[in-house]
Amino acid sequence: MTTVRTTTRADGVLEVVLDDGARNTLRPEVFADLAAAVAEHPDAPVLLTGREGVFSAGLDLKWMAAHGPDDVAALLIGCGRALGAVLRHPRPVVVAATGHAIAAGTLLAMCGDHVVAAEGGAWGLVETANGMELPDFALSLARLRLAPRDLATVVLPGARLDAAGAARVGFADEAAPPAAVRDRAEVRLGELAVLPAAAFAANKHRLRGAEVAAMLDRLEGDVAALIAGFHATLT
Repeated sequence: MTTVRTTTRADGVLEVVLDDGARNTLRPEVFADLAAAVAEHPDAPVLLTGREGVFSAGLDLKWMAAHGPDDVAALLIGCGRALGAVLRHPRPVVVAATGHAIAAGTLLAMCGDHVVAAEGGAWGLVETANGMELPDFALSLARLRLAPRDLATVVLPGARLDAAGAARVGFADEAAPPAAVRDRAEVRLGELAVLPAAAFAANKHRLRGAEVAAMLDRLEGDVAALIAGFHATLT
């Protein structure tokens, strides 16, 4: 089970760490904890990171295969809502992706206002290559960050990228040596956190608020349409 550790630091930053001691796979309780963490700290800049060597390997496929369609639907809905909560957070969110960020791990990282990818980490919305459909919320998020050409050449075939490739297409904003990832993220968070908070929140909402609202409005219906085929693929 992935542990979500939260710490409110003396400088006012909410530090959120994913660490299950392994691959940081994502289950319903992880998404619930992430959504609650940002909702409970609306005035805090956020540093979101993972354990050394891995940010997140994505949804826990073993858990999904062991559960029925209703549970898998709840997982996907929880994922979409958690991503929406991070995207809508009014203060800056910076991601220090300490290693691999695959599938839902890539999606979670993409919710940051700035994303630093560790060199040596693998990235990508790899669902097509794995025989799966992407939910609408994943495609909506990809459209927010990637150029149309990259949607066709990277997302559609389910390409797996290195950190430099992730930064090139927009999954991340920059790549850095693993030892420098956190420092780079802290610097950028500091730069964003000193901007006028009200203006930052208002412009963040204007930039993506309508798209996120539409994504969440479609969430349950889209998951219902996907779930039968998705579960059949896993089992």
